Parts: sequence; C-alpha cells; structure tokens
Amino acid sequence: MRTEGIRGFTLIEMVIVVAIVALLAGILVPVAFNQVDDAEQARAMADVRQISSALLLYRSDTGKWPANARMLYSDGNGARNETRFEGSRTEHMRLSLRENTPAVAAWKGPYMATFAPDPWGNRYVCEVYGFVADGAPYAWVISAGPDGTFQTGRNDTTPQGDDIGLIMK
Repeated sequence: MRTEGIRGFTLIEMVIVVAIVALLAGILVPVAFNQVDDAEQARAMADVRQISSALLLYRSDTGKWPANARMLYSDGNGARNETRFEGSRTEHMRLSLRENTPAVAAWKGPYMATFAPDPWGNRYVCEVYGFVADGAPYAWVISAGPDGTFQTGRNDTTPQGDDIGLIMK
C-alpha cells in the first residue's frame, strides 16, 4: 500500500505548537486568577459596607447601637485569632439585625436578610465594644481577608495586612 500524498505533522511541528500553547497558558492563567482575587476582595468590601449600613440604620431607628454583646458575627468559620476582637459576650448579627432579639423599642427591621461568610469562608466581625465603651469613637466591621487571620487590632485606625474592613464612626 502506498502512502503518497498523505501528510501529517512532524514531531518538531507538534513540539512547537505545544510550547506555544504552554507559553500562552503560563501568561493567561495568572491574569485570570488575579481577576478572581480582585473580585473576592471587592465582594468582601461590599459585604462590609452592607453590614455597616444595616448597623447604622439600626442605630437611626432605635437610637442606640446593639449593646447586648461585645462582638457581632456573621455565618462562617471563626478566624484563627478572632478573639482579639471578642469581648465577654458574642452573638450572631441576625439577633439584632433580623430577629430583634432581645426586643428593642422602635426596631423597624429586618435590616439584613442574610449573613453569609466572606469569600474565604470566614465570618465577618463587628467589634461593637467601641459602641458602648466610654470614649471609644468607633468600631470595626471587618473580614480577616484571604489568609483567615486578623492583623488589625482593636486600636488600629486602618485595616492591617490583608484584612478588609472599615471603621464605623
């Protein structure tokens, strides 16, 4: 049987094509992952703003901050060193922002429907100690960020490390 006129790719041609595809993948994959990281950080900041807005609306309606706990938290896993914000009492955000527990006069909520964890599976923390402590002008609403560890301390005025949050004044 003759095989005249039948052509295929040579080994060199195949190696060149594979090398070009690998080079393009090496360039494009990190760019795509950076976009995913940016989107996760943007979502976390949007969530922090939503929690902050809900707490401010709660304050506007009731005339006071949630004062039955020192730390409010959302769904999700606790950060590795979450206790740096934790006071003597903690409670889930839904008690103040969705269920009005304990009952507060003038409560017009619910102020939030869901309390999802941050994009990395950890819970958001609202350090409410600042609301009720004498002379404390602010409090944090914060996520531990991608590494799951808080670098921001109670007395910091800007988020530290990869933490994502804001101060409520």
